[in-house]
Amino acid sequence: MVTRKCFACYSLILVVLCLSLFVAFMPLAGAQGITYSVSQEWVKVWVNTDRSVYVLYNISFTYLSGSPQGVFTVGMPKGGFQIQYVEDFSGSSLQYQDSSQGSFYGVDVHLKQPIVLNQPYTFVVYAMVPAMVYPDNTNPGNVGLQFYPSTFLGASGSENLRVEILLPPGVKTNEAKSPEGLLFDNVFVDENRTAVYWERTSWSPGQVFNSGVSFPEQYVSPAPSETGPLPTPNQGGGTSSAVSTIIGVLVFLGIAIVIVAVFAGLAKATYIKPSIAVEALGANRGLTAVEAGLVLGLKPVRVLTMMLYGLLLKRMVAVTETEPLLKLKKLELQTGESARSPRYYELDYLSAIKPDGTLDEKTLALTYQSLVNAVNQKLRGYSREDTLNYYKSIVDKAWMQVTQAGTPELKGDALDKNLDWLLADEKFDDRFTTVFPPNIIIIPNPAWWWYWGGPRLPSGQPRAPSPTPPPVPTKPVSLPGQDFANNVVRGLQSASNNMVKNVQDFANRLAPFQPAPSNKSVSGRPSCVCACHACACACACVSCACACAGGGAH
Repeated sequence: MVTRKCFACYSLILVVLCLSLFVAFMPLAGAQGITYSVSQEWVKVWVNTDRSVYVLYNISFTYLSGSPQGVFTVGMPKGGFQIQYVEDFSGSSLQYQDSSQGSFYGVDVHLKQPIVLNQPYTFVVYAMVPAMVYPDNTNPGNVGLQFYPSTFLGASGSENLRVEILLPPGVKTNEAKSPEGLLFDNVFVDENRTAVYWERTSWSPGQVFNSGVSFPEQYVSPAPSETGPLPTPNQGGGTSSAVSTIIGVLVFLGIAIVIVAVFAGLAKATYIKPSIAVEALGANRGLTAVEAGLVLGLKPVRVLTMMLYGLLLKRMVAVTETEPLLKLKKLELQTGESARSPRYYELDYLSAIKPDGTLDEKTLALTYQSLVNAVNQKLRGYSREDTLNYYKSIVDKAWMQVTQAGTPELKGDALDKNLDWLLADEKFDDRFTTVFPPNIIIIPNPAWWWYWGGPRLPSGQPRAPSPTPPPVPTKPVSLPGQDFANNVVRGLQSASNNMVKNVQDFANRLAPFQPAPSNKSVSGRPSCVCACHACACACACVSCACACAGGGAH
C-alpha cells in the first residue's frame, strides 16, 4: 500500500511538473513566429542629488513577421522604480503595467492597435529609479554608477546606440571619471550640467554595452545606512531541528521556483529586449517658432522681439513709440474677431507692459528665463542637435516659399504666412532685403497688423509719438520692394535695440540658453564602481556583470 501511495504521489508530482513545463513553454511556442529588427537604442540618465536617477527609455523597432500582440516589455535596472509617463512618437500616452517578477524588473507597454508588420514603432518610457549611486572604492571620496543599456537578443540587423549620463548640478567636466576600458566619447554641458556620452553607430542589438561614471561624493546627499540591527540568537531546546526543517522546506521551494523561473526566462528570451533612451525621439517637432529660435541660438533680446511680433500677429498689441524706448499698447478684442490664444510666454510678455507703455526689464528677464526652463523641459529626452537641424530646415522651407513665389502679391502672402518662422533666422536682415529687390512693387495688405501696428519706420518719415495705435490705410499703399524690406528690417532692429534702456547690460543678466558642447573628449583616471546592488551584483568595480534591465516584445 505504501508503495502504491508513493507511486501515486510521484505520478501526481510528475504530471504537475509536466503541466508546468507545458504552460511555461506555451508563450515560447507562440512567440517563435515573431521576428523583429531594432534601429536605435538611446539612453539618457539624469543623476539626482538624492542618489536616484531619472531614466528615459527609447525604443525604435519593427515587427518583421508573425502575429505580434503589440506588447513590449521594458526592463528597469532595479526594483522600486516609478513610471512618470509612457508615450509614443506622436506624444500620445500608452497603457502600461508592472511586469516585475523574481529578479526581473520592468513594465509591459501596450502599443496602439492594430499592429502592422514592417512599420517602425517608437515610444519612450520615463522613469525614476531610486538609490543608483554607490561609493567608488577605487577612487576614495568618489561615488558613481554603472548602467547597462538593454540588449535585444532576438533582434536582427544593427542599431544606433547612444548613452548620455547627466551628472548632478555643480560637477565640473574635469571631475568626471570614465569606467575602466571605456573612455567617454565626449564630455560636454547639457541642461547646465556636465554630461558624459558614448555613441556606437552600428551596434549588435544582443551585445551588452557597459556605461558608467564616477564623480566627487560632495555633489550628492549622504547615503542612508544600509546596516540594521543584528538578529537576536534563538535560545532553548529543539531550535536546531526546527531550523533544519524550515531550511529544508525553503530549499525545496527554492528549487521549484528556480525551475519555473528558468522556463519563464526561456519563454521571455525569444522576445525583443527594450531600449533605453538618450535624446530619445531625435528632434522635438512640437516647438513654436519662439521656442525654436531659442534652440537655434538667437540672442535673448531677439527672442523677446519674436514674442512681440507674435503678439502683433495676433493683434494683441500695437507699437505707439519706437524712440527712445519702445512703447506698446494692449489691444482689446474687437467685434467680429476670433478669440485669441496667447502662448505662455506671450502672457508673460504682456505682463511686462507697464502703464506708460514701456517694458519692465525685471519682468522681461523672468519671461525669458521661464521660456528657457520650459524649452529645457520640452527637450528632455530629445536630441538638441537633431532638433536644431530640424528647425533650420523649417526656416529654410519658409524662405523657399517666399523666394519661389511668382508675383509680388504671392511673395507678400508667403511672407505674412511664414513671418514667425522667418524671424527665427539669425540672418533675417540680410536675407529679407535680398528677397525683396528694388525692381518689384509691394502693396502691404491692410490685414498685416505686424506691419501697420508694428515698429515700422518708413524712410524719411519718422513716426511721431502717439498714445494710440497707428491708423491702417483705407487705400492701397505701393512701395518699392527695397523700401518695404528696409522698413521691416529697420523696424525689427529698432524694436530689439529700444526694448530696454541698455540692451547689452540686459543681455548680460540673462543666463545663456545652451553652452556650446566641447568637441574634445575629457576623461580622468579609470574608475571602478558598480550600481547594480539590487541585481545581486555587489561588486565595486566596473568590470562586474550587471545586465539588470531586460525585456521583450510579443
